Amino acid sequence: MNIGRLDRQVTLQQPAAVPQNQFGEPAPAGFTDMATVAAGVEYKPGGEAVAADQNTATQRVVFTLRFRADVRPTWQLGYEGKTFQITDVAEIGRRRGLTLTCYSHG
Repeated sequence: MNIGRLDRQVTLQQPAAVPQNQFGEPAPAGFTDMATVAAGVEYKPGGEAVAADQNTATQRVVFTLRFRADVRPTWQLGYEGKTFQITDVAEIGRRRGLTLTCYSHG
């Protein structure tokens, strides 16, 4: 992995604990910032997806960063004011780095 190509700053976000409202029902969950890290960015061909019975554009982006053992596919990533849902976490070599395959909708 070429560390010089990690020239962008991204924010890794973990799902927050699900709070409960006054009736004991789960409230909408948010995300908590875990770390801001250096990453490489590679845009892939986009596509379309159906959300709320409407077609929406999707953008697939692969982020490369130094190895972290705590990143999960349930997390999301913030980059340049957009939120990307992490769909795949793959290790590069033997803990040399990570590739995160992500999607952005809309």
